[in-house]
Amino acid sequence: MPRKTPLIALPLAFACLAAACTSQPGDQSPASATAANDPILTTPLRPYAQPLVPVTIDGKPYHFILDTGAPYTFIDNRSAAALSKALPSKDVPEYFRDYVGGLAVIDGTALKQDQVVYWETRPIQIGARTISSSVPWIGVDLSMFDMSYGSHVDGLLGANAFRQLNWGFDNVAHTLAVWSQPPSTAGYERCAPYEDAFGSSPSLNILLANGNGGPMKIDTGSTFTVSPLDHIQIFKDQGATVEDIGKFSRMSANGVYEVDSYLVDGLHLGDLPIGQLQTFASQEGGGSTLGMNFLSRFDRFAFIPSEMLFCFNARHFTRNDPKPLRLIELSVESGHLLIGPVNLSSDSLPEGLEPGDVLVSVNGKPVEPADIEALRHQLAYTPSGQLELQIEREGTQSTIKL
Repeated sequence: MPRKTPLIALPLAFACLAAACTSQPGDQSPASATAANDPILTTPLRPYAQPLVPVTIDGKPYHFILDTGAPYTFIDNRSAAALSKALPSKDVPEYFRDYVGGLAVIDGTALKQDQVVYWETRPIQIGARTISSSVPWIGVDLSMFDMSYGSHVDGLLGANAFRQLNWGFDNVAHTLAVWSQPPSTAGYERCAPYEDAFGSSPSLNILLANGNGGPMKIDTGSTFTVSPLDHIQIFKDQGATVEDIGKFSRMSANGVYEVDSYLVDGLHLGDLPIGQLQTFASQEGGGSTLGMNFLSRFDRFAFIPSEMLFCFNARHFTRNDPKPLRLIELSVESGHLLIGPVNLSSDSLPEGLEPGDVLVSVNGKPVEPADIEALRHQLAYTPSGQLELQIEREGTQSTIKL
C-alpha cells in the first residue's frame, strides 16, 4: 500500500556511474566482513507471488505478506480482534493519522479511512527473533487480498518491520531466508546501495539508456511493476519503447478495478538492461514501484537494511516479459478457484468462460488455491491450442479449449 509521493525527477543526472555504484564479491564491505550466520527462518516462495512469512503472535501462528510498499504494518481487522484491542482516535498520534490518510492502495485510489481501525501492537516473532513497532497496527479489511492471494492473509509486514531483519530470496529454489544479523555477501555477484527513509519504502535507482533516471520504490507486496501514466510518458519521451497491451482486471483492498497495462523496454539497473517489463498504470501523482515481476529476474537477491545494500546474482537478469495472449483473472472463494471474481464483466473473458465458473483443472492437472498466481501466469501466456480448462458451472462440468 504505497503512499502518494512527488513524481520522480526525470531527467536526473546521478553522481555515481554504474560501475562505481556496485561492489563485486571480493569487496570488503561491513556486511561482507560479518561472520556467517544461519537464517532464523527459511520458508517456501510461491512462483510469481508475493512472499508469505509465517509469524507467531502470543504463541499462535499467523501469516503475513512481506510488503515493502507498505510503510507500516497492516493487519486484517478479523485477526486483530482476536489479538489486540482497538485504540480510540485520541490515543493515536495526529501525525500518524494524517500520514495514514495519505496512503493509497495498489489501484492508486485512497485507502478508505472509514475502514481503518488502529490496534495496539503486539510483539511479532519471526523465527527466533521478535520484532516490535513504535506505532499502532493499521487495521483494514483484507478479505479481497485473501481472494486474490489464494489463502488467508493475516496482515502485511511493512517497511518498518522489513528494516529490522535481513531478507534473502532464492528464485531458483523458491525459498525465502531471514537472518537476524547481516549475512555474508560473498555468494552474490554484485551489491548496490539502495535508498530508504522514514514512512517510505526502499528504492533503487533505475536508469534509461541515455543515463537519465530516478528512484523507483521496491514493492514486494505487488506482483507487477506499477507506474503513473505521466511516468510512462516520460519513459517514452526519454527513449524507452512503450507498448500498450490493453486493460487488466485486478483486485485491491478497495475492490475490483481495471488497469491499463504496458510493456516498457529501455530501463536499466546500473549497467544491466532490465528488458521488456510489464507495467500497470496507476493514477497520476504517485511514485513508480518495482514489483515481483522485476525481482523475479534475479536468481538470488538479498536486502541488508543495516548496510542499505541490495545484493544479487544477475546471470539471467535481462529478459522480456511476454505479451499476454489472454486476460483471465482468478479469485478464491470458499476454497474454490473461480473465474472472475463474480462481479467481473464477462466481456473481458475468452469465449466460453463466465465470471463465477469454478476452475477444476488445467491441462488435466487439478488446481489448488495456493497456485493462483502461477495459474494466472499459465492462463495468460500458454500458446493458443495448448490450454484445456475443466470448469464447473451450476453443478455441471465442461471442457473449454483456448
